Amino acid sequence: MNKLVERFGKLITASFFVMGAGVVLFLLTPLLYTRFNFDSDLPGVMLALIGLFIFTIGFIRREKFAKEKPSKLKVDLLIVVAVILGLPILFLIGSLIYFLVTRQPVGE
Repeated sequence: MNKLVERFGKLITASFFVMGAGVVLFLLTPLLYTRFNFDSDLPGVMLALIGLFIFTIGFIRREKFAKEKPSKLKVDLLIVVAVILGLPILFLIGSLIYFLVTRQPVGE
């Protein structure tokens, strides 16, 4: 585990585990739905998306503090990708707050 953290960094290593949990949750959807009536496809996709977002942030941080400075265009494109990946996460947080306040899902 220490070799993974040394090689990739803490954020990128954590993102691997978060993405892995999301993929496993997504793949277990048929089993969980038939056994427990729990639909886990959207939480699995969102967890994988959050892991990808964490990976992008970790990669940007790694590029910024590298010995060889990356091109400004490369860092700017990575930041744009992180913002695009973060938009569904913001919607998820907003809908969760709406649900906690009103006890109704968004749109009903």
